[in-house]
Amino acid sequence: MTDTAAPMLPGLPNCASVRTRVGSWLGAMPCSSSFDSSWRAACTIRLCSVTEVDDFIRAHYLGKRPAIVMLCLMMMANGEPVGCIIYSAPPREADKRYGGKTWELARLYLLDEIPRNAETWLIGQSIRYIQRTHRDVMHLLSYADPSAGHSGTIYKAANWRHDGMTDDERKSPRCDYVDVRTGKKYGRKGNMPADAEVVRVPRVSKWRFHYPLHSRKNSQAQEVESIS
Repeated sequence: MTDTAAPMLPGLPNCASVRTRVGSWLGAMPCSSSFDSSWRAACTIRLCSVTEVDDFIRAHYLGKRPAIVMLCLMMMANGEPVGCIIYSAPPREADKRYGGKTWELARLYLLDEIPRNAETWLIGQSIRYIQRTHRDVMHLLSYADPSAGHSGTIYKAANWRHDGMTDDERKSPRCDYVDVRTGKKYGRKGNMPADAEVVRVPRVSKWRFHYPLHSRKNSQAQEVESIS
């Protein structure tokens, strides 16, 4: 599901192991098959701790956990882990921007053997889970990073609303600070070692996507998806 290799989970290192562990029904399905009714019937989600999906997180293009994890869900196929979705605390201005409590969809990863359109299914399942169990959360937010080749296709497919880019309201672009001795990147210069050799690197503006959780239109869309 990403450009990186599948994570080395115990007993799930590659497509052959996935076929063996998930069940005999997968043996007749090519790795590129669509996420059809057979896949949906075999897949579920479950609440998990972030430590349970650390291998998936390391395989994600960012390679690390979000700072503050609010919710972590694992996707299962015939009882075996095949991916995860993680929501985190958003930037501080998000609640004010959208007028209510907001979570950020911060990580989404599926094994390459799982059909690509499964991402939309997983997002939809996670939304329904939040609507059932976290009624105080009013909005979801996520970003697509052009520098990683992302344009937000999965969010558009899941009926999220495009909400501009991260630097649209800024007078000057944001920058990160890199210590050239180590290559380590810092969001704030004040967090760098005193003897760091500092280079300012402009950040790439990201596409922003928003999903209001409790609007009538979105509730109807989720109901249609759940029975399709």
